[in-house]
Amino acid sequence: MTLATDYQSVKEKMNPNKFLVIVTDKEQIKTLKEARITNFLFPLKDYCVGFFHSFSIDEIPENGYLYINRMLDTDSYQNLERLFISLPSTIKGIVFEDLGLITLLEKLKLPQERILYQTHFATNYESINENLKFVDSIVISTDITENEIQEILKNCNKPLVYMLYGLVPVMYSRRTLLKNFSTAFSLPYKNPLTLKEKITNNAFCAVENEYGTVLYNEKYYKGTYHIDDTKIKFYLINPLFLSKEEQIKIIQSLIQKEETRNEKEDQGFLYRPTIYKIKEVPRE
Repeated sequence: MTLATDYQSVKEKMNPNKFLVIVTDKEQIKTLKEARITNFLFPLKDYCVGFFHSFSIDEIPENGYLYINRMLDTDSYQNLERLFISLPSTIKGIVFEDLGLITLLEKLKLPQERILYQTHFATNYESINENLKFVDSIVISTDITENEIQEILKNCNKPLVYMLYGLVPVMYSRRTLLKNFSTAFSLPYKNPLTLKEKITNNAFCAVENEYGTVLYNEKYYKGTYHIDDTKIKFYLINPLFLSKEEQIKIIQSLIQKEETRNEKEDQGFLYRPTIYKIKEVPRE
């Protein structure tokens, strides 16, 4: 191999420094660091749903990112404000869903990076650019096609976050749906619980804590590599339920840009555009 060929080979691989991995277990951090992962997203204790393990501020290492995906009521908003007043400067950024946090972050003038992650809303560059006036980056929705993602990246005003691999939330309820269901019908309480929708035959994994219930698509979303890397701030990975060994294997395959996909993975709407049909109403 010539030097030029070696350079091209390295260039074609993904940069693990651009991966932002959700931490689901404290033990996985060491393993991920060995795979050259440097950016970690920690579900914040009392402010996250859809995970079994969350972290207090004191448990989050230097340069970690906070993840807050709860819709906040007045009490939790005020409690979070008190927590943020003494937020360590070692926290690198905050990933959040509730738009009300923009006001809080502005009020406290926190220096941390701000990343908005509303699972189903970032679907066009006009709304994304409007929200980018208030935050540093936004997570692109997985509900759109590769062509639509390309259009967003071409026209976005700041680098964005792209979901590259992992479980994708389908819905979130502030109710404890699994506990309520098991109580109402005198059934054993199971958490998580796999639910199958009879008409489409799609399966979903329900995970809940005291703050609500999240339904994930049972299959792991595997995104596309064919996008403009210069417009990407981070590639997001949610390895919920994967063992440490499985996580490393997947991350290595992502770095190598392997195009393979197994029966546990899905590409969502990347190559399945939504087709709107208008039903004809017979005239009287």
